Amino acid sequence: MKSCKVCKEKFTPTFKKMQPTCGKTECAVEWGRKLRGKETRKALAKHRENDKSWVRKKAQEAFNKYIRERDKDLPCISCGITTGQRHASHYRSRGAAPQNLAYHEDNVHASCAQCNTFKSGNIGEYRIRLIRKIGLEQVEWLENQNEPYKYTIEELREIRDIYRAKAKELK
Repeated sequence: MKSCKVCKEKFTPTFKKMQPTCGKTECAVEWGRKLRGKETRKALAKHRENDKSWVRKKAQEAFNKYIRERDKDLPCISCGITTGQRHASHYRSRGAAPQNLAYHEDNVHASCAQCNTFKSGNIGEYRIRLIRKIGLEQVEWLENQNEPYKYTIEELREIRDIYRAKAKELK
């Protein structure tokens, strides 16, 4: 027998051994509210700030937002249309290229959702228009970047902060 964390009634756990409440809906809802308190949110935020995958995700979100803002008035890099939703499309994908190109401004440009999502970037057309935009020499440099690189949490935080500020400036 256990005591309910909310109403203090004795009960036998029916769901799992570590069950905190008696199973009444009111008790479960109240327990959930307690768990979502300010202290829990602060602890979670602090934990996330030290989680490399979380910081990497936030850095990528800030960078992508900046790219979409930077290129908002430009046509899709792959097909040239000017309408519809915009994505931050990587010429060398984050999976295929070293991590350092994920945040390289010459490697990422605004693309329509159709090209980026359904045509895998429409890479043939992307390359042609990218050469016009940044030049053949820079495109070849991007294509030849194959050295592996791993960012530290501090570098990722810095990238996140820099691109948040840059996006804010553009608005």
